[in-house]
Amino acid sequence: MEDMNHIATIVIAAVVSLLVLFAGAVLVIDATSEDVIADGVQIADVDVGGLDRDAARERVQRELDGEVVKPVKATYGDSTFTLTPETAKAGIDVDATVDAAMREGRGSNPFSRVLGGNDGGGTVKPRVEFSREAVDDFVERVAKNVDRDARDADIAWRDGKLERTRALPGLETQRDELGAMVLARMEDPAKEGTIEVPVKETERPDRTYEDLAKRYPTVIAVDRDAKRLRLYKHLQLEHKYRIAVGKAGHETEAGRYKIQTKQVDPAWHAPDKEWAGELAGQTIPPGDPRNPLEARWMGFHDGQGIHGTSDINSLGGSASHGCIRMAVDDVKELYDKVEKGTPVFVQ
Repeated sequence: MEDMNHIATIVIAAVVSLLVLFAGAVLVIDATSEDVIADGVQIADVDVGGLDRDAARERVQRELDGEVVKPVKATYGDSTFTLTPETAKAGIDVDATVDAAMREGRGSNPFSRVLGGNDGGGTVKPRVEFSREAVDDFVERVAKNVDRDARDADIAWRDGKLERTRALPGLETQRDELGAMVLARMEDPAKEGTIEVPVKETERPDRTYEDLAKRYPTVIAVDRDAKRLRLYKHLQLEHKYRIAVGKAGHETEAGRYKIQTKQVDPAWHAPDKEWAGELAGQTIPPGDPRNPLEARWMGFHDGQGIHGTSDINSLGGSASHGCIRMAVDDVKELYDKVEKGTPVFVQ
């Protein structure tokens, strides 16, 4: 019995010794492959399997540097914003990329690495280094162009046409979200497509497109070149009138105004200027032949206004001292169709 126990002890000791030797051999073999990338491993589409660290670095720099990092594009509406690799100071982090490749395909312990072989395969995404400050600057540049206050719907008159501007809500770029999206794209250059800028509405406009016709039931537009006054009702052209405008040196001023005063058979307060001659500074009553303001007066800007005239031959020309002249019947008709506050566009 004692002999049997002795033999068993010897066998166990021998087995343990063999296991220790085997483990040592595994550790030695594993140590010799620590600086070699597993067979079948790729960085992007570049095969680096079986290469040591230095050889892998050289191949990555030769075949991938300048090829992997692409511009990042963000869009909002018709606008596109681009962060170039040069601006972002972006490039492949060769050391981090090779380190990742060294880890790829190796098991969690020396025995699985050695006994399982060194053919783990797998593809490693290139690691990219870049300037976080450049990303922050890019986000701010996008926000500067996208952010806006709410815009009310409005009208303008250009080139003989009444233009309508639609209302727009206020917008604010979601900077943190956009920054995270740009960082993710920089860190994973294999991703394709543009980033849609995330925004939120901050406020609604007070006046919408549908409100325009109610807000502007009547609009006057003066075309100085064509010597025409256009009357719009509910933003639709209703009538054109032949007029006279200011002559050289006394031009009717271009701009957007509104009817400020209305008078029937107005008196004329002659301005204290040289061109008024002996009447300068005087008030000429209605009906006086020296009074150039006939029938009606609609003042809109700095002494300038719309009035009737008996000098019909002046219509169609530049003849006044800044005011807009109309035939008497026409100015009476216009007077009855407009209110104080009516917009007056002079172009």
